[in-house]
Amino acid sequence: MSEVENSNLVFYNFQSSEGLEAVVDPKQEFRVMQLAEGPMRLDMWQLQLDRAIFEFRYLHAPLRVRGNKKNNNLVFEFILSPVLGPYISHGFKITQDTLYGFDNDRSIDLVLPANLLMGTLIINREIFEDCLQVMERSDLDDHFLANNYIQSMGSFSSVQDYLRELYGLVRRQDRFLEQPQISRLILEDYLPLLIESVPHKRGKYRNPERFFRQWQLAQKAEEYMLAHLDRPITLKDLCEILRSSKTPLNYAFQEVFTMSPMTYLKLLRLHAVHRALKVAEPTTKISDVARQFGFWHLGRFSQYYRQLFGQLPSETIAR
Repeated sequence: MSEVENSNLVFYNFQSSEGLEAVVDPKQEFRVMQLAEGPMRLDMWQLQLDRAIFEFRYLHAPLRVRGNKKNNNLVFEFILSPVLGPYISHGFKITQDTLYGFDNDRSIDLVLPANLLMGTLIINREIFEDCLQVMERSDLDDHFLANNYIQSMGSFSSVQDYLRELYGLVRRQDRFLEQPQISRLILEDYLPLLIESVPHKRGKYRNPERFFRQWQLAQKAEEYMLAHLDRPITLKDLCEILRSSKTPLNYAFQEVFTMSPMTYLKLLRLHAVHRALKVAEPTTKISDVARQFGFWHLGRFSQYYRQLFGQLPSETIAR
């Protein structure tokens, strides 16, 4: 991970899942897994204000992200780019007309596509509620926040345009943003715009489309895989345990992760080896770690490992 900081403007460049995990949650309750070959890369820009942060993230490769939210701030997130693959949160399909992320009691459970730009406001709850009171929007209460997602065609376009313009300034590290009064005015401009963009009547917006059956089946399979990475698992085993035939299980994984169950299992095992090697002693035998997670053919294991992480296992353990 590389980091560039300039007053209230901060830029992070993450090139490994472990680097991202360490910044987001040092207690390791946050997990990131890349879903495509090649080194991971995520660029993150922050404009840090008093009790609020504007955050922009550009994801270069698809990721699987799981974890817990760690504070009482509210999060309001938008997609600012075309969506070029599955973007799924708790089984809901996230699209460009979705505002999401604002339920603090809900964990993080995401499948993210590559080449995705996200724009986020992270704000102190009291500031948000004060603005609601001034704007007489009592409808955006705890019941509303518990929805976590709303979709409304065309309602959020002005908010997203504002975020794209702000992203351009933040990305250039424009010194204009360092002026204290400008930072205050940005939040005073944006927050009412965000609140007003949410339709007053529940019937004017909806919950996103949900892949309930596919997501539930894929998630149960994933949970079993994670709990048994050190044991042999076949597709037949998964079908028997989940009481499913091969066709719906394969379909669920293709819809959610764009790959077969056994390819996904291989990724989980490769990431488990990668994590173990990152903290291993230099004298650790790579073959022992590989076999611990089900890789018996060491030549193929090294090939898979290099394709996914862009380095040999011996290069990981040497760092």
